[in-house]
Amino acid sequence: MSPKRATIAERREKLILKAASQRTLLAQDIAPLGKPLTIAYRGFQLVRYVRQHPIVMLGVTTAISVIRPTRVLKWLKTGFSALNLARSVSDILIKK
Repeated sequence: MSPKRATIAERREKLILKAASQRTLLAQDIAPLGKPLTIAYRGFQLVRYVRQHPIVMLGVTTAISVIRPTRVLKWLKTGFSALNLARSVSDILIKK
């Protein structure tokens, strides 16, 4: 093997080891975010499902409002507040 190829092979091995250690460190840093990201992903799945099946949401909302209208009003108020907060945060993040 030529000296140039030997140098390249040695450098390649060092880079492979460095990448492996970086992957390990990254996995350790990301581990605490696993559960919150899972919850957020499920929330996005729910939103996607509701967008694809609006009749189901309408039926659920109607059933709940027939059973307990005051509770539904509280949920709607909280939901609108959360929606406004999310829009404000997204506007702030997009501007940066």
